[in-house]
Amino acid sequence: MKKYFKSMFLTLLIVAMLAALFTGCGTQKQTPGTQDPGTKTPQDKPGENPSTGIELTVASVNNGPMVTMSELSSEFTKQTGIKVNYVMLTENDIRSKIQQDVAVGGGQFDLVTLGTNDIGTYLDNGWTAPLQPMFDAMSAQDKEWYDFDDLIKANIPAYSSATKGLAAIPLYGESTMIMYRKDLFEKAGLTMPEEPTWEQIYEFAKKLHDPANNIVGMALRGKPGYGENMYVFGTILYAYGAQWFDMDWKPQLQTNEMKAAWEFYKKLENEAGAKDVTSNGYTETLNLMASGKAAIYYDATVSAAVFEADDSVIKGKVGYALSPSGPGKGNTQTIGGWGLAITSSCKNKDAAFKYLTWVTSKDYVNLVAERNGWINVPSGARTSTYTNPNYKAVANFADITLKSLSGASFDKPAVKPTPYTGNSLPNIPEYASIGEQVGQILADYISGGKSLDNALAESQRIAEQAMREGGYLK
Repeated sequence: MKKYFKSMFLTLLIVAMLAALFTGCGTQKQTPGTQDPGTKTPQDKPGENPSTGIELTVASVNNGPMVTMSELSSEFTKQTGIKVNYVMLTENDIRSKIQQDVAVGGGQFDLVTLGTNDIGTYLDNGWTAPLQPMFDAMSAQDKEWYDFDDLIKANIPAYSSATKGLAAIPLYGESTMIMYRKDLFEKAGLTMPEEPTWEQIYEFAKKLHDPANNIVGMALRGKPGYGENMYVFGTILYAYGAQWFDMDWKPQLQTNEMKAAWEFYKKLENEAGAKDVTSNGYTETLNLMASGKAAIYYDATVSAAVFEADDSVIKGKVGYALSPSGPGKGNTQTIGGWGLAITSSCKNKDAAFKYLTWVTSKDYVNLVAERNGWINVPSGARTSTYTNPNYKAVANFADITLKSLSGASFDKPAVKPTPYTGNSLPNIPEYASIGEQVGQILADYISGGKSLDNALAESQRIAEQAMREGGYLK
């Protein structure tokens, strides 16, 4: 097997191409709290601030949960005396800024938020510090307080390096699932199974597609891009038994399984999707569903909180089901989200680790609930959140979300063995460029600009060239 990460230069070259995958939480509404904030960490004694004078700088994407983190960090300062400063930018901008600093050991940032496709790369390149030794060094009291085993186990491989271990801790995690209008299904006499197939989704969407009354059957990303159409289509291709590369790293874009996946995606989008489907990405499809103009929506699990917000026009009208299966019986659940890592250049790693454990603790979940309501607590990170009656009372999507995350396999994304990890998006740097180009070809195919054979042949050539240039193929 070839190494995933070829060089720092390659990584820096592709970073500008990384598109936003998980931005749904940024639209969540804050609601009144319901529970008292958590207790002080056992690392600090009441009335004492032994760390007064220490300052930490966190570089973070400006998604909603991270904005909340920055706002609530004053509580951490009250407990510890450690001041936490935030540098917050959009996803592409913060990725570039972080990488430019840590790649040369600049030392500007102590902690950084990283997407799951970057986390292993950073630790492998020595840009971030391994976390397992820090957890191992915790006192018995602190280990009991933090309760590492409460973290959703399926997430851990996505926040680790295959060779160097734990690299980050989830701030929030997400998978994919079906979200549908229960009222429209009932009116049409349809029943959504908890584990639907893609063919069933197509039939439902086609029956409910009603453009004359401003309802699309299916809200599904069609906008070209590595983090747009390729994010959702990546799950469909696995459901059809396809995969990106075989065990020799040869691209598999012209197999019968891949052809079937492309044909189905086009059929679903053209016959039940929005008229301007190739212009619709995450934000556009989310808005279609949130505004009551879509019958079925397939995307990130974090989107559900938007639909259940107090001011949502579809609050209480949405049902939830697992990601659909396909004829290939492939795994269509994904694992994604954002994690917090400590940079190798951080001069106060003990303080940074103290903050990392605080902001990913059960106490922090309770604090967010007290301030902003249970609907806005970090999702997809801790198992205890999904057994908490306060959360389940406002999040009728909780059980399906946990099943989606628990059923995903980051290490084994396809039916057949693969040399890569990462469901939906192969966890290699070269995929950013491949995904951008193939995503455009897929959009051209959907809109009728390319035949299937020509589209797949062109995609195969692009992937083969990228893999040769990366040293995977001779």
